[in-house]
Amino acid sequence: MPQPEVSGRAFLGIIAHVREARGPNSIDGLMASTPEVTRAVFKSRILHGTWYPYAAYAGFLSALEAKFGHGDPAYCRHLGASSGVRDINTVFKIYLAIASTERLIRGCSRVWPSYYRNAGTMEAIRWAPDDTLLRIDSFPEMTAQHCRLMEGWMTATMNALGAEVIDGRESACPSRGDAAHEFSCTWKKR
Repeated sequence: MPQPEVSGRAFLGIIAHVREARGPNSIDGLMASTPEVTRAVFKSRILHGTWYPYAAYAGFLSALEAKFGHGDPAYCRHLGASSGVRDINTVFKIYLAIASTERLIRGCSRVWPSYYRNAGTMEAIRWAPDDTLLRIDSFPEMTAQHCRLMEGWMTATMNALGAEVIDGRESACPSRGDAAHEFSCTWKKR
């Protein structure tokens, strides 16, 4: 069975944020605390469209949370928000011009495979402002740090498209015995 992978794009947004916030050499000092699979990825230039082992990404997020977040899960949510703003203003800039919040939510099944492969699917179950639900199915390897990152990413991209997110959180997770990752949200149009 193929192992989950993550695109270089997912790494690069986080790297840019950390270097802006912590200095240009901040990532270098982090590598000693990462697993070998993560260090192997960072030995070469990370490329936007190249696929890397998910385990390397998970190790990177874990090390970032430990070092810069001091173990606080909210740090990865912050990283996700930063990446979401960066992505919606660069890679997904077209959404700013033509998409509504609802359209972005319904289109999540096309966005997910541009970041992750062999990593389940993402589907919009409901997209009404008072009851939005996104499901990531068949991806039990998704780490807690990644779950928090997705909370921040989803909230930030929705806000960038003109929504005011009132509450956005992971409401179900395989780590808690649930069948899939589910992200619930309430929001209103600005």
